Amino acid sequence: MDPVYWLLEHADPFLIAPYRWLSNPEAGWWLGTAVLCLWCTILGEATYAVVKRLNRVYMQRQLDEMSEGQTKSWEALQAGDKLAYKGFNDQANESFGKSFFMGVAMGSCSLWPAFVAMAWLQWRFGGVSIPFPGTGWGMNFSAGFIPMYIIMRVLWSLAHKRLGRPAEKAGSPCKWHLP
Repeated sequence: MDPVYWLLEHADPFLIAPYRWLSNPEAGWWLGTAVLCLWCTILGEATYAVVKRLNRVYMQRQLDEMSEGQTKSWEALQAGDKLAYKGFNDQANESFGKSFFMGVAMGSCSLWPAFVAMAWLQWRFGGVSIPFPGTGWGMNFSAGFIPMYIIMRVLWSLAHKRLGRPAEKAGSPCKWHLP
């Protein structure tokens, strides 16, 4: 049996429940999709937190090397040593590249629940035309899910900022410190 199909089949009773909370099927679809988007956001953020924690030492080392290379290249430039400047600048650029692409990879890991949700929506609602509110137009499930997922991610981010994040560590020798 296909593992994706197995996952969708076993997750279906849990995922479909919010779609049945309201008696109106149209309103139920929108509420269910909003709840699904919230679950995707929470699960994605939890995945990101775990991956960030697992890669914290490596990322901090890259950021420290970048900061050190930046500082040394600036000192070499001020001393007029262009060869040392180039070497330290290359070191800083390499560390920046490693940390940048590792950050992109870690950030993308928060999106996997949305792809699983889209597979489930295709499996469950693939042949259904979802009415767009107030227009009577029909649309595919993805036309409702994708904007709602983006809105949920933005709202999550705003709520996260509003509730507060850990303060920056004062006196850190590296200006690129991971929280």
